Amino acid sequence: MAKHLHIVDCVRDKDLDFVAISEAGRRDFPVHVLNRLSGGLDFTWHCLPPRGRSGGILFGVKTNSMEVLAFSDGDFHIKCHLRNKADNFTWSLVAVYGAAQDEHKSAFLRELVNLAKDNPYPILIGGGFQHAEIPTRKK
Repeated sequence: MAKHLHIVDCVRDKDLDFVAISEAGRRDFPVHVLNRLSGGLDFTWHCLPPRGRSGGILFGVKTNSMEVLAFSDGDFHIKCHLRNKADNFTWSLVAVYGAAQDEHKSAFLRELVNLAKDNPYPILIGGGFQHAEIPTRKK
């Protein structure tokens, strides 16, 4: 409950246009929970369910300032194409939750490269990268 109250305070006090919550830990959220998280403001929500007991992302966008053009997700991310209603700027926002297990890290990095390489808009990527190390070649 304290985490929910902190999120509500941030949404209101900072006048956030979007929020992404890692470790959401649920497959779905009741409407009353989403309304409480957004502080009663109109948000569009999208959820990436957790894999097993951990993970998951809950992604929300304030609808009076941003138009959601599309949501897509992969194993480790949610991508949202947005249009800012104030100036019509179109861009992509990506929330990631990287693999904590070594055996999934290369799949996470491949997914990250693929989601960015063919993206038609400027892109901002943020979230939990879980100490993802980019392999280097030995000389």
